[in-house]
Parts: sequence; C-alpha cells; structure tokens
Amino acid sequence: MSSLVENVLKRYAEVVEDGYVVEGGPRFKSYAVSNLRGGVGKSTMSFNLAYEISRKNSLLVADLCPQCNLTETILKGAHAKVTIANALTPKMLGPAFGDMPEDISYRVSSYIDDFKGGKACFAIPGDPELFAFPSSMYQQLQVALSRGEPKAVRTLLTSLHSIMNEEAKDKKCEILLMDTSPFYAGGTHLAWCAADALIIPVRVDEHSIESLNLTLDMLSNKSKDFNMWNDRAGGLNSPKIAAIVMTMAGSKSQLSSTPGKASQMYIERAVKLAEKHRNLFVNEDISNAIVVTDDFVSSGQISGAESIPISQLKVGRFHTVSEGKRLQVNKSVTRYQRQLRYLASIL
Repeated sequence: MSSLVENVLKRYAEVVEDGYVVEGGPRFKSYAVSNLRGGVGKSTMSFNLAYEISRKNSLLVADLCPQCNLTETILKGAHAKVTIANALTPKMLGPAFGDMPEDISYRVSSYIDDFKGGKACFAIPGDPELFAFPSSMYQQLQVALSRGEPKAVRTLLTSLHSIMNEEAKDKKCEILLMDTSPFYAGGTHLAWCAADALIIPVRVDEHSIESLNLTLDMLSNKSKDFNMWNDRAGGLNSPKIAAIVMTMAGSKSQLSSTPGKASQMYIERAVKLAEKHRNLFVNEDISNAIVVTDDFVSSGQISGAESIPISQLKVGRFHTVSEGKRLQVNKSVTRYQRQLRYLASIL
C-alpha cells in the first residue's frame, strides 16, 4: 500500500472517529459535481453540499441534469415556472428563441425549513428539455467554428458561466455549485467551462473507476473534445479537481474506522489514476483531495425523498419514503454527517 493511500485511510479514520475538518472556506467561486456515470451519488452529494456550504457562504446551485433529481429534492416537487433551459436557450440560440428571464432562481429556505438559519441559498431548477439541448448547442458551435470566429465559440461555451455569474451577482451569492448529468455533451460540457473546480463522486465499483479514468483523461488530454473546443474558443482553462469522493465505501462494521478490503482496492486504484493526472489537482499532495464516504443506505434515501439534509437527520426517527416504505435513521448517520462536513471543509 502506497503512502498516499495510507494518508487517505488515516484521514478517513480521523474524520469518522474525531469529526476532523479543515479550517477555512471554499477556495474557488464555482464548483461542478460531475462524473460520466449515473448512480454514483451526484445529486445526493449536491443537495447535501448545498446545505453544508450555505451554513457559512451564500450559495447559488443549479441543476444541469435533465433527470432533475436535485430539483425535485431541493424544491420539494414544486413546479418551477422558470428553469435553466429558459436561460440557456436565448443565450445559445439568440433572442428569436425567447427573452432571457429576469429572475431564474428560487430561495431554497422557502421550500425547506432546514435551510433557514444559514446564509442565503438559491436554486436554478433543471429541465427535461436538456436531453435535447446538445444537438442545438453543437450546431451553433459548428456554425461559429466554420466562420472562423473563436470569440463566438467562447461566448457560446461560456454562456452558462455568464448566466450563473449574473444571477449570483443579482442574489448576492458568493459560491456557485452545479449538479451535472452522467453525459458529457450539453449541460455538463458547459458546467465544466463554468466551473473553477470539479467534485468527482466515484462509487467503489469497476464501472465508476472506468468513468473516473475517462473523466480525468477528457480533462487533461489535448486531443479530447473538451480541450479541443477550449482551444477553438481561443484558450479556455480546464477546471481543477477539488475532490475525488469515494462513495458507498463499506466498513468492516459500523464500529470500524477502516474501509473493507474491496473498498480499499478501489480507493488504491483511484489514487493511482489521480497520481497519473497530478497536474489537474489543486493540492500538491493529492491524498488531501481524496475523500472516503460510507454507504449512506437508508439515510441517503430519506434525505432525497424527504428533502432533509443528512446533517439534520435524527438517530432513531422513522421516515416514510417511496411506496409507503418506512425507514429508521440508525446510529451510522453520525459517520455520514462528519464525512459531509469534512468534504465541505476541504473545498
């Protein structure tokens, strides 16, 4: 086992046993939660990070995934009159396709009482129309490219960046957070262009490690689509990696502060991939950017279904989720609460 992996596991134990956190605040203004695979916990993480960050910093969060899981959680199923698609369409296709809405975000504390008591948190809802968005987006980019207009390419690629910054200025938000889809094209591509740094959730399984490899390669390889378009725009920067979050790790027992052998194997592989792409990371010591979180199981289901941040779940309380299923919050939730606070502290 390498010293980097040992450092990751040592820090995991410190977080679980002592609630270790890093003092300070977010080092970047804008973050995207992203991995090119579904089911790794992006929306659950985005929702809970929105809560943790908004305790100290005013926050604007946007849902760039057409499945809209984050929107359903953060707005508790309320119908949104204005979505991110309403803002992106005129920016990307021009005023003939509608006017840019004046107000595109909703105050989260109006829907979720738990968000009261911190700093202001606003959310821009997602939209199923984003499933079809990539085709029109790349058509516009190809037109701009064929005319030899790098400035136009840059304007299109930074459209989400402009939207987020304009809304953040209007709502006086300090930090931006974007939840993305498992597909690179469209909203995720624009989120990478808008973000200063990425938070990459990686489930401890084979497919997630493969998607981590693909994600890091797309960010660093000059011949891949993302960097090619950055070059065509006259030289846009790639986001840094703020954190790789190993999700759904299994411990030997609920009392153990050491992940199980299978989880350790995937953690080691993630560390090796991070070493290979060391230039993408904020920290020289990449072990500081790798966070291990346990399998949230019922707590994650309750958090999403009931729109309750994991930090606000109470041990022993029962909750009714989908199809009348009743789940109880067990003592392990304290581990998850500590892990989420730690993750928010290193960003």
